[in-house]
Amino acid sequence: MIPLTPQLLLLFQIIAHLSIVPMIMYGNLTHWFIALSVYFLTGCLGMTMTYHRLLSHKSWNTNKYFRYLFTLFATIGLTGSAISWVAIHRQHHAYTDTDKDPHSPAIKGWFYSHFLSMFSHVQLRRVPHLLRDKFYVFQHKFYFEINLVYALILYMIDPFALVYAWLVPAMILWNAGSSIVSISHRNEKIYNDISLALLVWGEGYHATHHADPSKNRFGKFDLGGFIIKVLNKK
Repeated sequence: MIPLTPQLLLLFQIIAHLSIVPMIMYGNLTHWFIALSVYFLTGCLGMTMTYHRLLSHKSWNTNKYFRYLFTLFATIGLTGSAISWVAIHRQHHAYTDTDKDPHSPAIKGWFYSHFLSMFSHVQLRRVPHLLRDKFYVFQHKFYFEINLVYALILYMIDPFALVYAWLVPAMILWNAGSSIVSISHRNEKIYNDISLALLVWGEGYHATHHADPSKNRFGKFDLGGFIIKVLNKK
């Protein structure tokens, strides 16, 4: 078992960020289309709809097959397990922009909040619902193994797919997701940023979200919220 440590997650993200170089040099339009399609799977279905609105805030629900599938999409996004991500996010809401906020740019600085949030302390007491679910415990314990199996499958199909179908989408997801905190928390206030809403599947309506985390759709340009409306079983 490869332990899910912040140091190793940071290493994977450094590799993901460096992958933009061969993508720019050798990627074609098909490669970029696949990369953005994978970003939709990891960012919209995985991070926005599942990690954030379903597992963190329980603002909607679906059957376990969609829930687990979308969680696997989030897994290959290289932002950490559901247990660690949800715990940190719930702490962020509990202590927004105070010294107990795990990644406030006002307290931690922009660079930390954008790139180093994986080093924030994980309070497991905030995720008892995930700790009781064997699937999420498995995902946490074998997080990197799941990613390496995915990488092996891609390599067998096309070695360059490691870049356009895994690493570049993971790089996009990290920067898109981090921007919601590092940009939308500024000047000691929380903002709605429509440009980020368009880029990050509706997450840019950050002030609206903080005002009422129980909402599963945040605004007009919220693709994640629109898909939730279709799938919601709550």
